[in-house]
Amino acid sequence: MEEKLFEKSPDIEERIKYLAEKEEQTLIRIRRELHKVPETGVYLPKTYEIIRRELQKIPGVEVIEHAAEGYGLIGIMRGKLPDGKTVLLRADIDALPVEEPEGLPYRSEHPGCMHACGHDGHAAWLIGAARILSDIRDNWGGCVKFVFQPGEEVGKGATALIEKDQVLENPKVDMAFAAHGWPSVESGKIGIARRYAFGCVGGFSIKIMGKKGHASWPEETVDPIAAAIEIYQHMPSVLTKKISGTEAKVFSVTYMQAGDVKIHNVIPETCEFGGTMRAANMDVLKRMGKELEKEVRAVCHVAGAEYKADIRIHGGAVHNAVDLLEGTEKTAKGILGEDKVYFIEHDHLGGENFSEFSSRVPAVYLFIGIRPKEKEQIPGLHSAEYRFDDHVLKGAAGVFAALGYYGCMGILQKQEKGTGTEEWKK
Repeated sequence: MEEKLFEKSPDIEERIKYLAEKEEQTLIRIRRELHKVPETGVYLPKTYEIIRRELQKIPGVEVIEHAAEGYGLIGIMRGKLPDGKTVLLRADIDALPVEEPEGLPYRSEHPGCMHACGHDGHAAWLIGAARILSDIRDNWGGCVKFVFQPGEEVGKGATALIEKDQVLENPKVDMAFAAHGWPSVESGKIGIARRYAFGCVGGFSIKIMGKKGHASWPEETVDPIAAAIEIYQHMPSVLTKKISGTEAKVFSVTYMQAGDVKIHNVIPETCEFGGTMRAANMDVLKRMGKELEKEVRAVCHVAGAEYKADIRIHGGAVHNAVDLLEGTEKTAKGILGEDKVYFIEHDHLGGENFSEFSSRVPAVYLFIGIRPKEKEQIPGLHSAEYRFDDHVLKGAAGVFAALGYYGCMGILQKQEKGTGTEEWKK
């Protein structure tokens, strides 16, 4: 096979940067309009209408409406050159049940609902990428699918897009990209996870059933609180002594409930606790669930208690495709600058159902910085104090447009040659 090296197209990159700069105020307007009408879950009628309106303005975009069982959208754009690959660019668009404090002129108009995870920004920069790619359609071939997914925060949308809307088919998607505005990354920069952008996600709910009795005679009771605390204290050793390997993994207990706060002299009959478990590897996550139940069973047997355990596996990891990493890095540097893009070496264990895409096609997930340079730290995701930095929209739109361009042109992905992969042009 003839070696195909990643070669930048300086003229195209300069054009993309020019167009991104030109689109900045439009993208800020769209982002703030979306911010005012946050909607949670999969029922997003106002969000849907804004995105649909903006996509319909863009020349060359075919809009597929009512995707993801109602309020998702897919924009399909084909380049004017004869051949090319198919690239999927995805943005999640739902909000959170968080009350936004006063202070912003574009504050949420929906009580108890806020874009506290920045999905309004994700939608805006993807619209920006579509506007840019539309302007340079004469220069590329292939197809770009702009996917606007509802329900990410509740683990929905992705499967429906793939299985019911067949978004990965007709034409078949060759690669996919997504990104998140990230509070720990400086504005104007992009971090790319070397391996796992997000981990596998599971959960557990445990109910310990003991024997109720007077607190003055604990020997006549079976204390479910004591059993629950013992299990809690043993959980770190489950990770270190029962499961081999150095893959990232964690248990977090997020609630424990027992008794009545108004009654201080009764040992209760039950204690319930639960939380989340995360791992980079799905086999490790499943093993964690099995070992946790073994520990619960053993402790309850010794204590003389009974138990009910509900241990769940929710979703897989987002693993960045090795053969796309270098091309993604070079593409982002071409738009933002050589010192603005770097690899993140540790694995993230947050959850993201972009895993439904990345488990089926080669994919890369980016962390786009939103922390102003003058600030060492800003409020995190899902906080009522979360703030999106509008200055990053143009750069993010430009990077997504460039990924669409290079991906369609077939020069983003490393090409196989013999037993290894080619060397990319420095």
